[in-house]
Amino acid sequence: MKTVIAVALAVITLIVGYVAGYITYPYIGKAPQQQVTTVTVTTSMPIPAYVVVGGVATAPSGEIPIGALLPLTGDLATYGAQCKEALLLAVEDVNAWLQQLGKPWRLKPIVEDTGVDPVKALNKLMDLAAKGVKVVIGPMASSEVKNIKSFADSNKILVISQSSTSMELAIPGDFIYRFTPPDKYQGIAIAHILWERGVRYVVPIWRGDTWGDGLLNYTKTEFMKICSSAGGGNCGFADGIRYDPKASEFSVEVARLADTVKDYVNKYGKDKVGVLAISFEEIANILTEAVKYSVLAEVKWEGSDGTYGTSKLVEDETLAEFSIKTQFWNTMAAPGESPLKESVRQRIIQKLGQEPIPYAYFTYDAVWAVALAIDYTGKYDGEAIRNAIPLILKSFIGASGHFELDENGDRATPDYTFATIVKVGDKYTWKEVGGYIGGKLVMFS
Repeated sequence: MKTVIAVALAVITLIVGYVAGYITYPYIGKAPQQQVTTVTVTTSMPIPAYVVVGGVATAPSGEIPIGALLPLTGDLATYGAQCKEALLLAVEDVNAWLQQLGKPWRLKPIVEDTGVDPVKALNKLMDLAAKGVKVVIGPMASSEVKNIKSFADSNKILVISQSSTSMELAIPGDFIYRFTPPDKYQGIAIAHILWERGVRYVVPIWRGDTWGDGLLNYTKTEFMKICSSAGGGNCGFADGIRYDPKASEFSVEVARLADTVKDYVNKYGKDKVGVLAISFEEIANILTEAVKYSVLAEVKWEGSDGTYGTSKLVEDETLAEFSIKTQFWNTMAAPGESPLKESVRQRIIQKLGQEPIPYAYFTYDAVWAVALAIDYTGKYDGEAIRNAIPLILKSFIGASGHFELDENGDRATPDYTFATIVKVGDKYTWKEVGGYIGGKLVMFS
């Protein structure tokens, strides 16, 4: 393997449990207790620590396809590029690990561009299925996952999304796993962050789809609970502006936003008013219009995982300065502590020149979870892999730390980080400035 990888990571001790047999029944959530025999293997490979892998008599052989449905174009292209790189790094590491152990099989990635289009995502999944793909990483948007779900369930193709968060897809027993927590938790986090920032009146502008509608609803519900607990009467949540996800021009929507914000500022003062933007990378087009209204630069802005780390805002000086002036904070599910995180981080930075978003780490871990499940079950089968992954995750520490899945197959650790844009020298960059950890707002130094 490449020297840079070996140098980047110190020697890791891998504890490998060999478990007789494999899971043959549908199971999602906390894995049952198993009798394991533990051996210690010392390796310089950049691999997850404390994993359970299979000790089965049979094993697959040859190239095993692993599909990926990623937005390499469209409103999540920044995320798609990072997740593609993370996926390829993980496949490289898995295959090097398999070679070291003398395994007769290797992963073969097949990456397809969805363009954040639900119809295209389904067509691409059908293409992957025709090629014998039984496991797919992605897609990233909840609207895409929703559209492919029926086909995936019917054909027993395991879909692992690193970023879909809509509560509409929190369904037990299906073939959808999500390595990020659902939006009922992000809504809680955003509401509390807004409140802690001093915002008492929220004016939202949001993407009118499965994800945007859901996240807005959970945020509004939690914010009004906080408002009520504080006595009510001096806080509120405007109806706001819902826009078409296919829109690319927002002059009318932003004009309405400015009018509403102006009314609220005149009534309550600019320090108590905030804009909540629930968007994808079309946020750049929204801010292009927003800079034309001085009142929109006088209030705080809050974003979400849909705009966290988007490159379009740091590539445009006007948009970057607007984001800095409005303290545009954006949340995303936080990866846990891991000895692997820095290695993966540095390799993605080296490839793309960008700070990785958390979803890149979730992608890396998804590939490893699949590989370990294949090794554990001894076969490439969507249902068998689905059933094995909860047990794998029970004793798994990947690039995003240790986590398990809840009863719906979603990440069960609802902590969040938030980032904003800062200027370093003559360049703009995203920087993590805090988190909503364990139900509390934490600011990083």
